[in-house]
Amino acid sequence: MFYTPARCSECGRLAYGTLERMDGIAVLAFDDDGSAEYQGWTDVDWETQKTVRNKQGLVTLVCPSGHQWQAEEKP
Repeated sequence: MFYTPARCSECGRLAYGTLERMDGIAVLAFDDDGSAEYQGWTDVDWETQKTVRNKQGLVTLVCPSGHQWQAEEKP
């Protein structure tokens, strides 16, 4: 895979990866009175994972510093 541009325009570092979206279930525990408390973890549904793309089909890359930018993806 090739990405253009592959380097962050803010810091010049190479991309760390693509930004992804997926579904997750924040696990809850319920008390007898019906109140719920977050258990501290989320079960991720990896089958729903998709790369974030804009309307033109460009992927969103992320550098190790957390900066994001759009890039063209080529095989």
